[in-house]
Amino acid sequence: MAEGMLLFGGTFDPVHNGHLIVARAAAEELGFARVTLIPANNPPHKPPACAPAADRLAMLGLAVQGDGLFDVCDLELRRSGPSYTLDTLKALRRQLGEVSLHWLIGADMLADLPDWHRADEVLSLVRIVVAARPAERGTVDDVLAGLSGRLGEQHIRRLREGILHMPLIDISSSDIRRRVAAGQSVRYLVPEGVARYVADHGLYRQADPPRQSAPRRCGG
Repeated sequence: MAEGMLLFGGTFDPVHNGHLIVARAAAEELGFARVTLIPANNPPHKPPACAPAADRLAMLGLAVQGDGLFDVCDLELRRSGPSYTLDTLKALRRQLGEVSLHWLIGADMLADLPDWHRADEVLSLVRIVVAARPAERGTVDDVLAGLSGRLGEQHIRRLREGILHMPLIDISSSDIRRRVAAGQSVRYLVPEGVARYVADHGLYRQADPPRQSAPRRCGG
């Protein structure tokens, strides 16, 4: 079994089955017995979450209830200001000591990695694990080649070693929000407890506001 912690951050607005499937697949491939889910309070470079932090945290708890693989950490929700990954990692270091930290991201976030807040420090504190779906595997090498002048060869080598081949799970939080707003079912897209919570609390009944351009999906 792998040592250290496997961390998976995101807005989780809402958490869906794709998140959980990818996290479980990564844990199995790397040999981690636990995955810690970290919901962001104020993610940089992304629009504010549609659901309040308390609701997103509650849905995460319902999604993983009874599943021994997952922990939920509210560290970023308790911190004001932008949810910078660096601040989260430093806080975990203070709590846990010199434990090995691994941070799971999607391949779509890889190109923005140099734009994360103090990216060099982040990469020195954590091992980035990249979840690449089948359609993305051919482009990840190209993305890494484009980053070589911005991150340095040591970081690129570690990123390349951290690429995981994931199953194709085409579920997105934005599509779930759209379906809820349109009165459509989200059954089988989210855990049953999450679907009930969304309905009971009237979440996502309004469509997402139109945007001038697609938001950058940067972990900060």
